[in-house]
Amino acid sequence: MKGKLRLLLLTTIPVFVFVNVYQTYTYQGIERQVSSLESQEQSWIEANKRITAGIAVLSAPQRIAEIAVNELGMKRHDDAPRLDLRVRAAKVGNDG
Repeated sequence: MKGKLRLLLLTTIPVFVFVNVYQTYTYQGIERQVSSLESQEQSWIEANKRITAGIAVLSAPQRIAEIAVNELGMKRHDDAPRLDLRVRAAKVGNDG
């Protein structure tokens, strides 16, 4: 019985050590991937901020009006009838 127990311990301890080393190696690989993805995410966030700022600049009403008048030869008609729509906030609760 003692011999079987000793043989069991001699075989399982190296297996546990190997599994532990393998798990550590796998964890470090995954940790490197996560770090790389976080870095890539940060660069995408910065690029998104730059693009959003560019869109805000390019879609400014003053810029569009300037292009319409100067480049497209359009004229502004301030005397044209204008309709302003205002939407009131809906009341929550009673429908009546």
